[in-house]
Amino acid sequence: MMFEPKRIHPVGVILSFLKIIKSYIIPAFLFFFLGNHDRFEIYFILGAIFLVVFIVITSFFDWWKFTYWLEDGEFRIEHGVFVKKKRYIPIERIQTINISAGIIQQIFGLVKVQIETAGGGMEAEAVLTAIKRQEADRIQKAIALYKQDSSEPNEVQNEERPHIPTYKMEVKDLFVAASTSSGIGVVLSAFAALLSQLDDFIPYKDIFNRFEFLSNGSFTLYAVLVFIAFFIAWILSIIGVLLKYAFFTVIKEENEIKISRGIFEKHQVSIPISRIQAIRIVQNPLRQLLGYATVYIESAGGSAGDEGSSVMLFPVVPKKEVSNLLSQYLPLFEYSDTVHRLPKRSLPRYSVRKVLPAVIISIPVAYFLAPWGFLSFILIAIAAWWSYYSYKDAGWNLNGNQLQLRYRVVSKIIILVYRNRLQSVKSKTSLVQEKQLLRTLEVTIKSGIVGRVFTVKDLDRNDIEQMIDWYSYSTSEKVK
Repeated sequence: MMFEPKRIHPVGVILSFLKIIKSYIIPAFLFFFLGNHDRFEIYFILGAIFLVVFIVITSFFDWWKFTYWLEDGEFRIEHGVFVKKKRYIPIERIQTINISAGIIQQIFGLVKVQIETAGGGMEAEAVLTAIKRQEADRIQKAIALYKQDSSEPNEVQNEERPHIPTYKMEVKDLFVAASTSSGIGVVLSAFAALLSQLDDFIPYKDIFNRFEFLSNGSFTLYAVLVFIAFFIAWILSIIGVLLKYAFFTVIKEENEIKISRGIFEKHQVSIPISRIQAIRIVQNPLRQLLGYATVYIESAGGSAGDEGSSVMLFPVVPKKEVSNLLSQYLPLFEYSDTVHRLPKRSLPRYSVRKVLPAVIISIPVAYFLAPWGFLSFILIAIAAWWSYYSYKDAGWNLNGNQLQLRYRVVSKIIILVYRNRLQSVKSKTSLVQEKQLLRTLEVTIKSGIVGRVFTVKDLDRNDIEQMIDWYSYSTSEKVK
């Protein structure tokens, strides 16, 4: 297999320029406004012009020197302006191919392709910032064909293609995902970070003087203002989620799962089914109350897109449909509502871990800020609820070669993983746990660079030993 070396689309010059120059924006911004010398502005303008010209020239030659092609079972890249670099990636090591399209790519009808390998690091192994969609499809097909020919050289390929399962997120589920997401915290954090960077340029003193009348406002007024602020942040988070997950589609082909989403910035990721290490089902408290769940794939690839090695398979689906969807798209993983729960003697330990910190915080607050400080006792009630449901939701189940774990951090989390995908299973115990015949279970899977650990605390000692015995079968028993 051999393709002639190609360059990416000339739009890559623009993208390279923007990528370089954005790292200079904040320093230049601060440098300009903090400078107070007489001839500072002249030097700044001349320096800025020189810098822009230099970046334009560098971006052009960076695009000109960047070539890629497929040859002898490798995806090859050569690039570099001052230092010529070559990167040859064996096709059999390629795990995922992510296709996305930002605003600039969409204007010119182009896409961005990220090629990732197992253990490839925090960033994709190869990035083609601007190529035509047809070229991206051609690369995908060529890589898939090479892998297919390598693994099944004697198989006849002219059989009729079976029906391809396709999932498209419904509008009502999209709105449920948007309205129940945790994006409100992201919006408020981003707004606070922006304000902190603009302290020297926003006339806070004048603003506070204009709203000085609020200093004598009632508690009700403050409550209404806080509610309005959170409502606006909630609306913004809804808009963000709607734009991010619009047109969310999952397609299962013979050996891989393809996921696409987005309006202004379109993303597509292809995940080989053989690289899927585990399934993670998550229910935050609000979605759990409404009967919805989010399903993630834990992949053993590289960065796997924006979300790292954890890729969202179904953003929001009714919990009762999770088992049916998994049977269609990933039948290897079977979800069950039946689990072995924790022993009753575990409940006091969950209560101490959650309630005690709330008591330590609430008592001083109530004492020094009375009478409004007594509202802090609500934290104790929340901690008590949290500890009880953390205990109640924890559990485990063995189904043949599959381990199912269930626990709660804030959200309720369910893990489905097969024995041959586990990197390790550990049992930990403290002195107090040992006296109560309890232990903590830690299982590790290959996910991303350092792996991912899932922990269930205060399981019965006999249950832990049963799971370790299940994992410690000999190789011959595993094959059976």
